Amino acid sequence: MRSRFFAVLLALALVAGCTSESDDPPAAKSVDLTTKVVTTENGSLRGANEAGYRSFLGVPYAAPPVGKLRWMPPAPAAKWSGERNATEAGAACTQQGSVVSGGDSGNGSTTEDCLYLNVYTPTDGTARRTLPEQARKGALPVMVWIHGGSYINGAGSDYGPGRLVTEGGVIVVTINYRLGALGFLALPELSREQPLGSGNYGLLDQQAALRWVQKNIANFGGDAKNVTLFGESAGGGSVCSQLVSPEAEGLFVKAIAESGCALRGPTQSVAETTGTTFAASLGCRGAAVLTCLRGKSATEIRSASNVSGTSLTYAPATGGPVLPSDIETAFSRGTFKDVPLLQGTNHDEGRLFVLSLGLQNVGPELYATAVRRAAGTLAPQIIERYPLSKYGTPGDALGAIITDATFSCPAIRTNTSAAKRTTVYAYEFNDPNAPLPKIGNFPLKAAHAAELPYLFDLERLGALPPTAQKLSKEMVAYWTSFAIDGDPNTDGAPKWEKFGPAMQALVPEGSKPLPSTSFTADHNCDFWAQHPKLALRS
Repeated sequence: MRSRFFAVLLALALVAGCTSESDDPPAAKSVDLTTKVVTTENGSLRGANEAGYRSFLGVPYAAPPVGKLRWMPPAPAAKWSGERNATEAGAACTQQGSVVSGGDSGNGSTTEDCLYLNVYTPTDGTARRTLPEQARKGALPVMVWIHGGSYINGAGSDYGPGRLVTEGGVIVVTINYRLGALGFLALPELSREQPLGSGNYGLLDQQAALRWVQKNIANFGGDAKNVTLFGESAGGGSVCSQLVSPEAEGLFVKAIAESGCALRGPTQSVAETTGTTFAASLGCRGAAVLTCLRGKSATEIRSASNVSGTSLTYAPATGGPVLPSDIETAFSRGTFKDVPLLQGTNHDEGRLFVLSLGLQNVGPELYATAVRRAAGTLAPQIIERYPLSKYGTPGDALGAIITDATFSCPAIRTNTSAAKRTTVYAYEFNDPNAPLPKIGNFPLKAAHAAELPYLFDLERLGALPPTAQKLSKEMVAYWTSFAIDGDPNTDGAPKWEKFGPAMQALVPEGSKPLPSTSFTADHNCDFWAQHPKLALRS
């Protein structure tokens, strides 16, 4: 994540490829879940055996998007002969370094040859022990993870899915996709270049990875007809974008969106205007603009991305063939895939952004000034709803504003719309002592991304503390049970009702029902319902 992106999110909160293939996937087959060699349509892979699972890393799902393929839909990956070593992850896509990302993406990258995925499969004994009786004899459920990182950083290999695989008995696939300007640049000239338009190459990469899963996952023991797409932050936004995109039809049958389903990106026209400014900053104009841009190095593209525009520009553009409308509008109109949806947010999302902006120690005398500067004439209403007498410090109040306007209330709106057409399970994660880095005297509580270590092994955080392990086991059980049959409920975890009068509170003492009315009152959603599309102010 970048502080510039956080600034835009704060402002928002305060004032606020290819067509899918019709061929049926390969039939499920009996597969040896211990062998380290698996055949794919492009060639054989030699993976590694871990504790209770196998891993196949750095698997190319598309051709390197370089040269003439830069800013084009992903092309097929090349075939190879012999066995390809699949014990090391592929390079992260071009991005700045980020201590937030950690893992393989933490030191940044200037590599465009990055369209790789990783497959993690349980061993035979793990899968048969973990899965319910009805799932033990067939192919395994598949979960495809889309990483977050504000659409500008991150990599699939930053996330270790060992607990999901060994405790849940599912196959997990993590993917890379093009980021920043290389993944989401829109230009009129690019839009005219091919039928799918411009601005959404990262989404097209995700779809290409899903098509790879459809064609190949049976060879790993997976069920191509039982694929769950899940992601967090920008990954959650990507999941919901794929629910809206016509190009993703038939590529997955369930969806999990964590903390980001309704994040807004630019319209196609705005993205193209910003893209033209970006190109001009690199000296690329006129009839030769595309030749000029494709002649620039990835380092030059990355450097220019940090100077021109704002990072929010690098998000899926709406209004074109790939993403016809923004997510919240599509959900309200019912123009999305009616697959089972599990969606939720964290109780204190905005506190991470307050800390990243350095606003945690803003004095009381500057609170009203900060709100007025961002919200204009709406500021008095916001200040009335978020008085310092209730929230304590300006940092606490600003964190609540971001949480409510950008995450919690859009989530309740999209869940309400989705539930009219499909099965929805909603949650709020709320462990105030989540194992996040301690920085100064501003506790992050259940901030943005705080739920991730309960599902994944994250290099940047280390092992999960004992106090969080009960909730982690419940969440792993919920997520993987949902992947099996579209219902998160499973033996050993508290009952989770479908979204409606209640949602689920994911809390350390044991998950429990949370009245939807309590959630909306806690997050001032009656107020934000009056201002769902407030204009962005910088």
